[in-house]
Amino acid sequence: MPTGDDAPLMVVLAGPNGSGKSTITRELRQSEHFPKNYINADDIAVTLKERVPDENLRNLQAANMAEDQRKAAVNGDKPFAFETVMSTPGKLALFDEARGRGFGVDLVFVTTESAQINKVRVENRAAEGGHSVDGAKIVERYERAMGLLPVAVEKADTAHIYDNTGKKPMLVAEKHPDGHMSYPLGDQTPAWVVERLQKPLEQREKSRAELATLAEQIKPGSSSMMVDADIGRGLSYRGLVAKTTDSHVMQFVPEHESGKPKLVVHDRGVAPTGDYVALARPEHRGTQVEIGYAFGADGKHPATSHVVAPALAQGQQQQQQQGQMPPPGQEPPSQGPRSKL
Repeated sequence: MPTGDDAPLMVVLAGPNGSGKSTITRELRQSEHFPKNYINADDIAVTLKERVPDENLRNLQAANMAEDQRKAAVNGDKPFAFETVMSTPGKLALFDEARGRGFGVDLVFVTTESAQINKVRVENRAAEGGHSVDGAKIVERYERAMGLLPVAVEKADTAHIYDNTGKKPMLVAEKHPDGHMSYPLGDQTPAWVVERLQKPLEQREKSRAELATLAEQIKPGSSSMMVDADIGRGLSYRGLVAKTTDSHVMQFVPEHESGKPKLVVHDRGVAPTGDYVALARPEHRGTQVEIGYAFGADGKHPATSHVVAPALAQGQQQQQQQGQMPPPGQEPPSQGPRSKL
């Protein structure tokens, strides 16, 4: 973990339910550099056991208390650590918020090669009197957390990724302070690391290079206008969609908060759903749309945040009125226009 004195540190202990984050955490907390302020909803729930006997209500109350403690910590200037499943984009918003407030961000991500392993472990834990989680939610959260992993690694200053499939956790990937990635096991790197992290990171790097090339083709020097969307402060960006890739959406924002026009790069892993491919077509090049990051209490985008091209929006509104399809952000019928996101 970074130990610089010039910036307080936020340590994010993340991973799907049942991955064994507690094992890693116990070891890390023995370090003198680990933050004294450690926020864990499970620990808070234990203190509420006598006062709140209903397990579901207790866990919900503990989660809310943990969230309040995280908000207070990121508004301060002292190092802190917290544990999270990291299955919603709202959790990654805290990365941007913390960095914007001068914190360094260290990600420690613990997982296994399969959601089924996590499911069995949680079942065993519950049978011994531990915290239980619905099996379907475990699988759903596992997939969402793994999908967000490359985004989280990019947003963190440093990162340590552990595979806890076997008898003891193995460090399988690391992001260093200079930003470069290393894979300590070399040829023995687990397949899931290659497919879920290494390849996506490489693809995302190519995507950024493609966006920079396009910007330079439009006007030399324009790549210097590129900035990442800040998802940590509930901001919205209004402007034209200039280009989309599988990983990113580049939007020309003439009235950026910096006071200068910017090419804002939105990460499709955390941006609201939208008809971005359609919006980048010639017929929509003059269409200004709003892409916002006002996450709900559940850490997800509200359905109303779905970004739609005008022609598609009119067609969808007509179909909704005729009872043929649900509102944007919900699953449309197979014959209707679908988001590429």
